[in-house]
Amino acid sequence: MTRPRRQGSTRLGAALVAAATLSLAACVAMPATTPDDPAIPASATPAFSNLAPAPTTNGPTQPPVPTTAPGEFSFGDTVTIHTDRGSTWEITALRSIDPADGLAAMTGAMPRAGERFVILELDIANVGVITTHPMHDMTFAYQPDGGPFTDQNSASTAAAPNDLGYIWDFAPGDRHVAQVIVAVREDDPTGSWVISPSESGIDAATLYRWR
Repeated sequence: MTRPRRQGSTRLGAALVAAATLSLAACVAMPATTPDDPAIPASATPAFSNLAPAPTTNGPTQPPVPTTAPGEFSFGDTVTIHTDRGSTWEITALRSIDPADGLAAMTGAMPRAGERFVILELDIANVGVITTHPMHDMTFAYQPDGGPFTDQNSASTAAAPNDLGYIWDFAPGDRHVAQVIVAVREDDPTGSWVISPSESGIDAATLYRWR
């Protein structure tokens, strides 16, 4: 036996057609957008927003100790960097941990889909004359070979076990061994760590690079 076909409402059918037409028109009218880097979405705020406030007065333009010229270095090398804010830092980049997913898991962090964590371990001392924090004064970034920079503000979505962001501030003479963590694409090649003496971004002419 076959059941008779049910007849729909003519008025309801017209309303559905009209709604579908309006929906299609709205979709067509929407402009296409392409994010700058869809694989590494930028965090809305840095991973650490509870650092001591940045100093209201900058340090001296001239560093109080001799500094190191920007360039390329090997892990274990020590440099002295004077920043745009007038702070001065002695930094030894100890090693790069890549991938660092297992280490990040110690803080409960898991990388987002399609990403992996990379960690820089460094020995850092304030050899200047103002109390401040390295993350106020410098940009720490990882660059996969042939890829874009990912820094502690745009690509730090987790905390490392001994994160630099756990330290409230650095008074002159303070020294710590700490870690900086960023996320990169899972299929990115290994690369190098860079430090820029400006918190506002990366300037290729003033980079200190470790590989």
